Amino acid sequence: FFLKEEKVDYQLVPLHVHRRNAAEKAIHTFKNHLIARLCSLDKNFPLHLWEHLLPQADLSLNLLCGSRINLKLSAYAQLHGIFNYNNTPIAPPGTRVLVHNKPKTRDS
Repeated sequence: FFLKEEKVDYQLVPLHVHRRNAAEKAIHTFKNHLIARLCSLDKNFPLHLWEHLLPQADLSLNLLCGSRINLKLSAYAQLHGIFNYNNTPIAPPGTRVLVHNKPKTRDS
C-alpha cells in the first residue's frame, strides 16, 4: 500500500459524513464560488471561453479563504506571498466593457 510505504499520515472519514472531509468541503466551496461567478457573467459571454475563467476563480477563492497553517494569512499568501492588488487589478469576470477610441486613432 503506497501510503504506508511512504509513511504518509492520513485520516479516514466515516461514511456519509461529508462535512468532516476537507477535500469534499473544498470541492463544494469551489463549485459554489464558480457557479456564483458564472451567474454574474454578461448574457452574451461566449460559452467556449468559460475555461479561461478558472484561473481567476482559483485566485480569488485563495485570496478569500484563510490558510490552515497560519490563520492570519490567506491561502494565496501562504502559497505565493502577499498579493499586490496595484500590479494585478481583479475585475469581475466576463464584464462587458465600453471602450472609447478617440477620433484620431479610429479608422472611421
